[in-house]
Amino acid sequence: MILQVNKMYSPDIGGVETVVKEYSEYLKEFEDVIVLCCHKNFSIKTTKEIIEGVKVYRCASFGSFMSMPISIVFFFYLFILSRKANFIHFHEPFPLGTLGSLLIPKSKKIFVTWHSDIIKQKRVKKIFEFFQEKLCLNATKIITTSERLIEFSRLLKKFRSKVLIIPLSINRKKYLEKALDNVYIKNLPKDYVLFLGRFSYYKGIFVLLHAIEMIDEMIPFVIVGNGELSNEIKNRIKKSKKNILLVDRFVTDDEKKYLLKNSKFMVFPSIYPSEAFGILQLESMIYGKPVINTNLPTGVPWVSLHEETGLTVAINNPKQLAKTIIKLYENHDLVDRLGSGSIERVNNLFCSNVTNKQLHSLYFGS
Repeated sequence: MILQVNKMYSPDIGGVETVVKEYSEYLKEFEDVIVLCCHKNFSIKTTKEIIEGVKVYRCASFGSFMSMPISIVFFFYLFILSRKANFIHFHEPFPLGTLGSLLIPKSKKIFVTWHSDIIKQKRVKKIFEFFQEKLCLNATKIITTSERLIEFSRLLKKFRSKVLIIPLSINRKKYLEKALDNVYIKNLPKDYVLFLGRFSYYKGIFVLLHAIEMIDEMIPFVIVGNGELSNEIKNRIKKSKKNILLVDRFVTDDEKKYLLKNSKFMVFPSIYPSEAFGILQLESMIYGKPVINTNLPTGVPWVSLHEETGLTVAINNPKQLAKTIIKLYENHDLVDRLGSGSIERVNNLFCSNVTNKQLHSLYFGS
């Protein structure tokens, strides 16, 4: 049995949750897979369900604090399930999982996928890095998503001999063969520039809004998501005279695909290294859409390459972002060239049929 440990799981959405889902749905073909996670909101009950052949234990929770769920029974289930598992796969950062890893017998085969360092919560980081180091010490292998992330992370550099690079990936069929005829987004303009994601501190949404105000041309923007900054974002857009459609909610998977497929290109203006890879970039690129991203010291500018699949701008620079949006929006040949490069890069490096071979080799040998 394979035990995947993460803070949340589908239908709760996010980049890491997408990865855990992809891993689980692939690995279930070879062994039973259980995902241990927590309820995002307050819940007194631990629920057990089957989602597309994957057994999910969603632990009772006091809700979330600093974007992390708080649960006591999580440790009980981790203790019990880890005794039955042949493989235990932690997804970091997840402080409950990090602490809970102390309950795991050292004889167990432990994998860690290192999605990002703890960035914003600096006091918490000092405490949890001690336990993360212990987890990495006990791990058989540590998986990360790009070489750049190894260079950025102090802990990954320390355990470099254990680190294996497996990029995040997407299943082409789920995107290109998916019928989206029944999807409808009200008031969606034509040829829009898209921002889609959690309204969180590291996403750079206010940098984008500042950049939009600098653009004289009435370029249509569609901003989609929800999160702790929703009210502030809503107020900013209400006061703006620019052509901005706000979809202030988490969209369904089909709606997300529809929005990506019908956009002109996507803006990915993240400002903190909490954004370690950006799987949404791949989801945009598979449809042949260029990405404007930022030059973070993580895998973000490696996923979508400057002048090959998109354009990369400086972090937290609304003036440069505004100029780049205008440049790309007005140059149809550039959009087409970068879009073709996007499809080629995803097919060569980031399709699940490529990365699944690496995952299979990790678990079961060549």
